[in-house]
Amino acid sequence: MRREGSSPFIPTIFMKQHHVIYVPGLGDPRYGKQGWALRLWSVYGVYAHYFPLIWGDGELFEPKFKRLINKIDEVYDQGHIVSLVGVSAGASAVVNAYAQRKDKINGVVCICGKLNNPQTMYPHIFIKNPAFKGSMEKLPSSLRKLSSAKRRRILSIHPLSDHSVPPADTIIPGAQEKRVISMGHVFTIATQITLGAPAFISYLKRLAKI
Repeated sequence: MRREGSSPFIPTIFMKQHHVIYVPGLGDPRYGKQGWALRLWSVYGVYAHYFPLIWGDGELFEPKFKRLINKIDEVYDQGHIVSLVGVSAGASAVVNAYAQRKDKINGVVCICGKLNNPQTMYPHIFIKNPAFKGSMEKLPSSLRKLSSAKRRRILSIHPLSDHSVPPADTIIPGAQEKRVISMGHVFTIATQITLGAPAFISYLKRLAKI
């Protein structure tokens, strides 16, 4: 039996699919289980790519950013829809990538994303994670490249309270904002990429139809 809407002459593997590239935050080597959680996203009709940048390995941001851009180009050039999800520090990376490849990216979801006020970060965090500092420094120029229409394709999700990334630091003027009934940084990320995934994946899929 063929899937409704598909051609009887084209195998499913050659049809356009919706791919989501997921960029975790600081401590990504310790949180490999996030990759397992993403496997559940196939149930909601998207193919997820776990793409850790390994923030704390001492490498600067630009080489990491180039690999992310190359991944976007690779998936897009295969004829697929590309969306991005970034959590915590990863949110800054996906917004930068969106500005760089805005005509190739369908939509962006940021979860507990540090997107404002880099001066409030403890200095040792940037010392241990120089790539994160580079990503934050790149953000202002990236945001200037995004029109109001492009910004509306960004959804920023934050909890009621987060001591690591205050809700005010997750706001992008002109972007969609969603506050969830949750407390804490790690807990909110964990619950959003599992229990909250159907809602933001549905958002990304709606964008693909616009």
